[in-house]
Amino acid sequence: MSAIILEKKGQQAWITLNRPESKNMLNGEAFVELADAWDEVRADDDIRVVVLTAAGEEDFCCGGDLGEVIPLWTGVRQPQNALEERLLADPTIPDRIMLKGEPLYKPVVAAINGRALGGGTELLQATDIRIAAEHAEFALPEPKHGIVPGAGSMVRLTRQLPWAHAMRILLGGEPVTAAEALAMGLVSEVVPLAELQGRAQYYADNICRQAPLALQAIKRTALETHTMPWADAFRFEMEQAAAVMMSADAREGPRAFREKRAPRFKGS
Repeated sequence: MSAIILEKKGQQAWITLNRPESKNMLNGEAFVELADAWDEVRADDDIRVVVLTAAGEEDFCCGGDLGEVIPLWTGVRQPQNALEERLLADPTIPDRIMLKGEPLYKPVVAAINGRALGGGTELLQATDIRIAAEHAEFALPEPKHGIVPGAGSMVRLTRQLPWAHAMRILLGGEPVTAAEALAMGLVSEVVPLAELQGRAQYYADNICRQAPLALQAIKRTALETHTMPWADAFRFEMEQAAAVMMSADAREGPRAFREKRAPRFKGS
């Protein structure tokens, strides 16, 4: 059974963390398979949006399966399969699963079906639209264990949330509820579990109706200019806008509006 399931549905890619019996924690196989999934959707021009979710009804992801990966990394145990061998051979994989090494400019929707602890909360910070089930919880408990949330949270969280909210999560180690996460701005929406997949589908379908080059330019600009001086950021923004304006999609949009029909965007 694959630790990560990648399913392509037309212009959508659905990535499912698939270890519900282990709280969807990321073991060696999951590290490699998730890195491969991100690489595949990045390279597939037909994919316009990614939905990230998890199997089961209790846990989205409770972090890394340290009982498996730490002994592997420290040499206490030897790799048991080709995927674990790849994890040892490629030091970029931990950054790639968190979309740190190479950004993904396609929109990513997270459907959070339960607890997101440690690396689970860190992984969510690499997504764009986040829908949480009502019973979901979020926490970075690493300081309680003498370590730090070093998979992106110490950089991303204070840029995504107001300082006091971010530091409450980073320093306190205590979980926040879905309702609290919504009030902080950590998630976009909270829904009953039974409605979670449908809401994620709604957002994915809506994104697929937009012009893909425009969406990628918007996300690229938001990510790349976040720490730029304003003048440099506005210059970058205009470069992205100009590139999109030269596309066939930019001509198709106004044409479809005049003809009173839905636009047929091709990503070119």
